[in-house]
Amino acid sequence: MDTTGKAPASRYQLKLEALKKAAREEGLGSVILYSSGQLSMLEVNPVLWISGYLPMGAHSLALVTENRDPALFLSLPWDVGRAKRQSWIQDVQAPSDMAQASHAWLASAGVADKPAGLIGGDFMPATLYDRLARVASVGIQKADGLLSALDKFPDPEDRERLREAGRLADLGFQAILDHARVGMRESDLAAEMEYAMRSRGAEDNFGMVSASDHNHGVHPPQDRKLKPGDIIIAEITPAIGGHFVQLCRTATLGPASTLVKEKFKVLEESFARSLAVTKPGHRAGEIAIAMNEVFGKAGYAEYCRPPYMRVRGHGLGFQTMPFEEIVEENQSEIKPGMVFVVHPNQYIPETGYLMLGDTVQITENGHELLTKTEPKLFSIEI
Repeated sequence: MDTTGKAPASRYQLKLEALKKAAREEGLGSVILYSSGQLSMLEVNPVLWISGYLPMGAHSLALVTENRDPALFLSLPWDVGRAKRQSWIQDVQAPSDMAQASHAWLASAGVADKPAGLIGGDFMPATLYDRLARVASVGIQKADGLLSALDKFPDPEDRERLREAGRLADLGFQAILDHARVGMRESDLAAEMEYAMRSRGAEDNFGMVSASDHNHGVHPPQDRKLKPGDIIIAEITPAIGGHFVQLCRTATLGPASTLVKEKFKVLEESFARSLAVTKPGHRAGEIAIAMNEVFGKAGYAEYCRPPYMRVRGHGLGFQTMPFEEIVEENQSEIKPGMVFVVHPNQYIPETGYLMLGDTVQITENGHELLTKTEPKLFSIEI
C-alpha cells in the first residue's frame, strides 16, 4: 500500500477553514504548527494533521494565515522533494534561519503585527522558541486548544491506512507466536515482531513485549531469557501514514495453567461487556465502568485503581479522540468516526498482569475492530 502519495488539497480544506475560523475567534493573526519529527501514539502531530507531510528531522513548521495559502518550512533541505510529493501545500521551503524566515513570511502576509498562535510548542526546543519570540513583532501564545477543539476523525483514505496498520499489528503478534522459544531474550523476540511489521511497511511502532511467570506490568523488552511457563504480554502499536493501531494480547510459553485460563476468562468477559457500550450515544466512562464491574464481581475491585491500573483505553495519536483517556469519570460522548483503544488489561494477584485489547473505529450504529487477531489467551508449543 502506498502511504507516501500526495495529499489532495480537498481533503484538507475543511481542516484549514476550521483552523482559520478558530484562530479568528481567538483574535490571532496567524497559526504556527510545529513538529519535532517524532510521532507519538498519544499526541496529534500538528504538521502532519494540516499538511499531509510526515515530518522527519529536527524541526518542521506549517504557517497558516487568513489571507495567504499556507507554507511549510523544514530544517532538512534534502527532504523538500519528499514534502512536496506528500503535501498539498505548494510553498515548501528549507530556510537556513527558520525563525527569521517565519517572521518574514508572516510580515509579507501582513500579519506580523498580530498575535501568533503556536500549536505543538510543548515539543519545541527552547532555543527555537526564543528565536521565534525575539524576531516576532508581537508575542507568540500557546494555541494547542484550537486543535484540540476540532474534529480529527479519519476520512476514507485515513481509514484505509488504519486498516493497514491493523493488519500489521496482527502480523506483529503472529511473529511472537511463530518465534518465541525457551532461552530467547525478550529483546530478540521484540526484534522479530518489529521486523515482521517494518519489513511490510510500518513506519513506526510503539511496542512493548515482556515475559515472566508473574508480570507486574508491561515494559520495554529486556535481556531476560524466556522460560517454560512464562506469560508473554505484548502491546503492539504500528503506524502507517502517521496513523497508529494498537493490539494487546497474552500468550503462554507452553500450556497455560488452569489458573491462568480461569483468570483470563475474566478479561474476556470484561472485554465483551465493554464493547457492548462502545457505540455512539454512550459515554467514554461507561466503557471503564463496564470493565471494572466485571473485575469487581470477580473480587478484584481494589486492583482496578492505581497503583495497579490507571486507564481502560485511550486515543491514538493522529486520530486521537477529543478525550484522551477512558476512565469512569469521563463524560465525553462517543461519536461516529472516533478511533481509540479499548483494553481491559489487568493486574491479577494470582497470575500477574494480563493483556487483552483492540483498536476500535466507531461506526454509525456500533464499532469496527481494526485488528483480526482472536481475543483469547494463546499458548505456544515448546
